[in-house]
Amino acid sequence: MVRINLLPVRVSKKKEAGKQQLVLFAVLLVGGVVGNYLWSGSRTSELTGKEQRVARTRADIAQLDKIIGEVKSLRTQQQELKDKLDVLEKLKQGRTGPVRMLDELASITPKRLWLKKLDEKSGKVVFEGTASSIDDVSTFMTALKGSRSFGDVELKRTAARVESGYRVVDFTIAASARYAPPPAPSGPGGTAKAGG
Repeated sequence: MVRINLLPVRVSKKKEAGKQQLVLFAVLLVGGVVGNYLWSGSRTSELTGKEQRVARTRADIAQLDKIIGEVKSLRTQQQELKDKLDVLEKLKQGRTGPVRMLDELASITPKRLWLKKLDEKSGKVVFEGTASSIDDVSTFMTALKGSRSFGDVELKRTAARVESGYRVVDFTIAASARYAPPPAPSGPGGTAKAGG
């Protein structure tokens, strides 16, 4: 019987299997390193993209904050301008209002009524005068109530007396002054023209 020693074949098969396992391990190791490198690269590029978006968003927010600040500044300036225009309008009314009021007063005063004193303080007007009769005082009060320049008309005092043989009535009337601008005249077609 022939004896064959199979030990070298087993050793060589084991060596070959070991080499194959080493090659497989090396391939897996290289694949893992390459995969890890690619995954890390994609994560890095994604992170870089997100950082760039965050930076752009922060720049946009800074730009919007600047615009909001400018808008607030414009609103403040607009309010200051409106306040100045209101003051100018009050000054204009204060300049022209008394003239219009006195002009209207001259036109509504009855012929037999004399004003001796007109006192205006803080929008309140007090008329003191003399009339030939109580009817003239009543006519004057009615005219004041229908006037655009006066409101809240109230008779404070009347007293009859004789002067130079004639009976007269002394009176005191209180009212409020209205210095509103006159209504704009209507132009052709019924539209109001702007006053200057």
